Amino acid sequence: MRDWLVLILFAASFSTAQAGLYRWVDETGKVQYSDKPPAGQTKGGVAELDKSGRVRNASSSMSEAERAALQAQKQKEIEQRRKDRALLQSFSTPEEVDILRDRQIEALGAAQQTNRLRLQTLQERLNRLNKQTERLAKSKKPIPNDLQTEIDLNRDEINSINESLARQDQELIRIKEKAEADKARLIQLRQVKP
Repeated sequence: MRDWLVLILFAASFSTAQAGLYRWVDETGKVQYSDKPPAGQTKGGVAELDKSGRVRNASSSMSEAERAALQAQKQKEIEQRRKDRALLQSFSTPEEVDILRDRQIEALGAAQQTNRLRLQTLQERLNRLNKQTERLAKSKKPIPNDLQTEIDLNRDEINSINESLARQDQELIRIKEKAEADKARLIQLRQVKP
């Protein structure tokens, strides 16, 4: 009787040790892991993993979309680990993120100031050129081609600077958002109080 009990216990422990880990993509496209295969889902799309996390028995009926979602999830996880390593190697404290943000904002502010000064100079020149064309029009003289060309070039440069200023405004927003996200992630990774 005791031999049977030992044999039953051994068989139970052996089957528990052999229980696998399953990986599949759910209906929302997220990769799921469990020690039991998903209920209500056919074997298609379910991969059985060994103790090391390698695929032991991948179902060959995994759809192309499921494979793509699984690959995209893997790439996302790899990219997040890379970003986390870079963040941990770059910053010791959340305050260092603020220092970098402030330096970037200062450099961007200097570039914006330069563009605003250039814009002011170009606008003054355009005003002078427009007055010159008005004088010529009043005296019923034709506007020389080189004057019209200079006006057109001046307007193009003004438009270009305005576009650059708009891009710099967007960059300013991006810098602030990235710094806040990096700071929050650094706090999470280092589990430091802000």
